[in-house]
Amino acid sequence: MEVLTRGRFDAAVARAVTAYTGERFTVTNIRKNTESAMHEAAFYEGTLGLLQTPFCVFVKAGTNPFSEEQFRAEARGLDYIRVHSPVRSPRVIGVLYEQETALLILEVIDAKKPTSKEDWARMGQGLAALHGVTSDACGFDFSTYLGIFRQDNSRRQTWRAFYGECRLRDTMKIGLSWGKLTEKDCDLIERLIARLPEVCPEPKTFSLLHGDPWVGNLLYDGRELVLIDCSLYYGNREIDLTTVDFFCPVPDYFFDAYREVLPIEDGFEERADLWEINQWIGHVILYGDRYRPKLARAAAKYLGDV
Repeated sequence: MEVLTRGRFDAAVARAVTAYTGERFTVTNIRKNTESAMHEAAFYEGTLGLLQTPFCVFVKAGTNPFSEEQFRAEARGLDYIRVHSPVRSPRVIGVLYEQETALLILEVIDAKKPTSKEDWARMGQGLAALHGVTSDACGFDFSTYLGIFRQDNSRRQTWRAFYGECRLRDTMKIGLSWGKLTEKDCDLIERLIARLPEVCPEPKTFSLLHGDPWVGNLLYDGRELVLIDCSLYYGNREIDLTTVDFFCPVPDYFFDAYREVLPIEDGFEERADLWEINQWIGHVILYGDRYRPKLARAAAKYLGDV
């Protein structure tokens, strides 16, 4: 259901932008976002101040019970990227809760479609720059969301403990509570967790991860990478790398440029399926039987079943 384009939130958005800019913002037009996205979104166009300077903000709407918490976590993540890394992210103008709807108001990014080798290389360099920010422990200071899944970011000293408990088992518990996973699914996941000490090597350091860096969340403004829809935590950067082309292919220029900044450790290709398993659990929960074979095949590779 469209809620943003009907004018219900004009006054609330105008107040938030006015408070952020210090100049009165008047909404003159609402333009629906046509890009595929999990949340309804729109561009609120208008003018600022006495000079009526053109100004535009991007607004996302969420009507789930957890949407306000989700948007506040996303806003904190975007601010964290801008403060603690050299990578660009949209400035957060406000997070509101109006008429049982959460609103996330952001700076508009004038995104360009990357087409050249140089475009893709700059994006790869940007992700490597994010991963160059490191911590001595996995996890994060607050919970974040991967889509509709609230993620446990409890600090852990080893990657295998974090990946096993805070990703695989945590996602499994969500699936169980929603009645979406079978006993067979859970047995498979538990067996895999038990094998992690044997198949899950520790990275040399824990990197700041985007958390969901598929290409739709990696914007390009013609000069550099801009990160959106982040689900931040510190962990093994290989899991971010497997997500980049999880849904659609990305040119090798991206990964080649990434490697020039941060070399990828030997054996990454053999471990890639392991890092995708949490995604497959989520897909089984959301979409059912058609993804169970993918989960089973990926897990079998590390259980010695194939």
